[in-house]
Amino acid sequence: MPKRARTSHIASTADLRAEFWQAPVEALLDRKTAAAGMGYTVGWLEWSATHGGGPILTKIGRTVRYRKADVLAWLDANSRRIARTSELTDRG
Repeated sequence: MPKRARTSHIASTADLRAEFWQAPVEALLDRKTAAAGMGYTVGWLEWSATHGGGPILTKIGRTVRYRKADVLAWLDANSRRIARTSELTDRG
């Protein structure tokens, strides 16, 4: 099997966030891209994969991927929209 060519370009968080939002809804994303798109860290995604509470993940062999549709659904279910912070009645 041929070796992959190594690139010296390391994707910035902004690059990964752009990749997340440009990807089609059915795309399978790696942890770095999913985390950047969500505004979370890779460490948090790893923690939530073992403890629960994060978006649904897909395992392909030993590789972890996140479907963009699942990430967007998780963000929708675990966030709330408000017009003003004075509307917040609790800090949770």
